[in-house]
Amino acid sequence: MKLVWIRHGETDSNREHRYLGHSDVPLNEHGYLHVSELAKELPVLIGRPAVIYSSDLLRCIQTAELLAAAWGLSVIPEPALRELSFGEWELMTYDELMQTDPVRATGWYDDPFRNRPPQGESLEELGMRVDRWLRSLLERASKEEEASDTVVIVTHGGVIRWFQAAWFENNPDRYWQVDGVKHGEALVAECLDVEGQSWMRQPLKSKRGTS
Repeated sequence: MKLVWIRHGETDSNREHRYLGHSDVPLNEHGYLHVSELAKELPVLIGRPAVIYSSDLLRCIQTAELLAAAWGLSVIPEPALRELSFGEWELMTYDELMQTDPVRATGWYDDPFRNRPPQGESLEELGMRVDRWLRSLLERASKEEEASDTVVIVTHGGVIRWFQAAWFENNPDRYWQVDGVKHGEALVAECLDVEGQSWMRQPLKSKRGTS
């Protein structure tokens, strides 16, 4: 199975460097443009996928629908693919957060795997829901003899980082060290075994340098 992980296009909140988790905001003009360019290139680069899954948040659904139109496919929304929830800190900037809640923010920065924003999630909790969903996907593929299918997954930077660290490198502690995927760009990973224990990253060359 080949997974094509795509990070949603840019939003105004991203451009303003705000903590954007479960808040449901749309793509901005630049985000639409960037994803539209990717939608023209992907059919040539990866062929036709079997299915397109997407986080159910608006910025991902908008991204996925632009991509899906190129293949005439429908988008399957999946809440498990949401970004980390920042709870009460949603849409704050770093400076705003450190001014209003410095003690809890510092504790979270020191150990985001086990600490969580108030009413939000820890990285460990994010990883648990992503892992459950991905294992289910791999299990279904193996039973249905679709191990050679290409699957497009439109999601968020945090989810893709988790996959890179926990699945590619088998080390969740590498979460902040892996090279993240930019907005509106893709990472292609081929599963080399049915359990998902071994992965190979494949280059995705485009005019924009998508990788």
